[in-house]
Amino acid sequence: MADTSGLKPQKREFETLMDFAKTMHRRYYHALSFFYLFDALREARAPNVLGQEEAEANVKTMSGYRHFFILAEKAFRTNCLLELAKMFDTSKQALSINKVLGFTEGNMKNLTVEAFEEYNQNRSREFLDELVVKYKAMNYGELVDIKKMLDRHADTLARLETYRDKWLAHDDVEKPQPPELTVDEIRDLLDVLARVLNAITGRLNSETWTYSHVEAEAKGDVRTVIDHLRRFEPYKRQETEQMLRK
Repeated sequence: MADTSGLKPQKREFETLMDFAKTMHRRYYHALSFFYLFDALREARAPNVLGQEEAEANVKTMSGYRHFFILAEKAFRTNCLLELAKMFDTSKQALSINKVLGFTEGNMKNLTVEAFEEYNQNRSREFLDELVVKYKAMNYGELVDIKKMLDRHADTLARLETYRDKWLAHDDVEKPQPPELTVDEIRDLLDVLARVLNAITGRLNSETWTYSHVEAEAKGDVRTVIDHLRRFEPYKRQETEQMLRK
């Protein structure tokens, strides 16, 4: 993060908040990528997604590299959940969405149009004059709405925290069964996280991140890998047979 110690309070706090939010956006991108890589491996075996014939062909191909695919699918899911758990962490020391919201609420009076303008003056921001004219500071009502949106996922977040504490961060000798977190619930947490981050950076700095490309790119990579294995598996078997004959 940038050193903001020599800046005026308004600019320092505005820049700190933007650094927090942008770091969270980058971490979110990694979590989302892990999720779609995991989801793609699931879909590669699903007849209801690909059709019976293609799904069976994929299963046959993947079974030849079962150690890789089993561990890769588990690793993608685990890393996604670990990143989500960190981003929703309630610890005051953690850089999380709760810290971003708390910092926003605690410094509302300094997140002004003057701070916005000063922050962007040295960043070659296009149409800055127009953005300054249109600037509207975030209000407490918007923060309340954001917190309500998070509260609707309180049960899922509680199970995520238990999973992190008992299964990811530690390996307790005595622990409950891992709490169930469905694919839809994970997707919902990712969705709400993107909405919250974009609500903050969109409102305060007229910047929003789009992640619509991530699914196609991540799943496309997985399909390409499996497709290449399917295409070249016969050649691999042929080479193996020739080597055994020698």
